[in-house]
Amino acid sequence: GALVTAGGLVAIALGSSSSYLVLALSAAVVYVGLNSVTTAHRALIPEAFDASGRPKATSAQELAMLIGGLLGLAVGGALTGLAIWAPFALTAVLVPLLALPTIRRVVEPEDHAPAAATAPGNPTSYYLRAALRPGVRGFLLAQILWVLGYAALPAFFLLYAEAELGLGPSVASLWLAGFGLATGMGIVLAGRVKNPALHRPLLLAGIALLGGGFLGVGASTSLVPVGGALVLGAAGFGLVSTLGFPLFSTLIPEREAGAYTALYFSVRSISSTIALPAAGLTVQATGSYRSLFLLGGIATLTALVPLLGVPRVKS
Repeated sequence: GALVTAGGLVAIALGSSSSYLVLALSAAVVYVGLNSVTTAHRALIPEAFDASGRPKATSAQELAMLIGGLLGLAVGGALTGLAIWAPFALTAVLVPLLALPTIRRVVEPEDHAPAAATAPGNPTSYYLRAALRPGVRGFLLAQILWVLGYAALPAFFLLYAEAELGLGPSVASLWLAGFGLATGMGIVLAGRVKNPALHRPLLLAGIALLGGGFLGVGASTSLVPVGGALVLGAAGFGLVSTLGFPLFSTLIPEREAGAYTALYFSVRSISSTIALPAAGLTVQATGSYRSLFLLGGIATLTALVPLLGVPRVKS
């Protein structure tokens, strides 16, 4: 995955002055590699950690992605001012180097047991059966709903802040940075929860905070209540980001961590893909960016319903 990502980034750097078709195909290669890296990296958690250690491992991954994303925006923006190809060339070198410590240090135990009786290559029918299993079905539906609630908001936040709050791009960006800090605090605190029996109720609380925060943002145009609602939503997002996968991992059968992790991330990606055009249509239909937060809050809170059917985890 790291090598495929690096190859795609090199192609973008070399073809930066070529056609949009070449750049689009190269970007597709990058996303294939990134999705492979993300899935394989997350699949290591249920294989390398017991239930009590998975929130801390997930917290570390989520914090790394949050910090890496912020650094990428800052450094990439600066390098783009020097040369349009520069950030892609640098990232092509960094991706394999950053993956190397994990590849060298993580050793999966030898397993001489016979392979699980699944269809070769885990075809579509396998994933359909897995997605329809009791507990898994409810969890994936809940994830679709809460991702629909938040996925499009970063792309529209600057427009929302200008139209509804009268904030310029620089100030609105600081608000987003504050949201990221509150999310980071939620991730750190959630990662310290070792009792598996607390994962489900805390995830429910995180969804309630996230959805309630969105409704609070959509219900006001005053800076103070909107800021408070954003902090609540950010804390909820930290809980959801950290505790979602550990709870899902309790539903993964033995020796099938890779396939179920792929299912987890593919559902999230599909929901994110749906969220952006749905958000644009919502703004066009209502004429207000506040509707994004109102509908996002409703979708997120609706995720509580299927999640209530997920089995409880014992201490």
